Amino acid sequence: MATITLVENADHKATEIHLMTAQPMNVNLTGLAGGAIQFTCTNPLATIQGARTVDITYDASVPQQHQTIQVSSVIA
Repeated sequence: MATITLVENADHKATEIHLMTAQPMNVNLTGLAGGAIQFTCTNPLATIQGARTVDITYDASVPQQHQTIQVSSVIA
């Protein structure tokens, strides 16, 4: 299980996130949990280790449905 720490808080926790994508590798994060600054996922560390930003798409319950945030670290 990998942990992604963001530079700033996401507006919402994992329960309200429809999709989080690690960039520049364009990998959708699976098994997402936690928030708002630190998320865990089930992706193999090697597939997301070089992530510089994440693109977040929130579910329909969130008025502001998109956000891009810089990644601070990715660890196992």
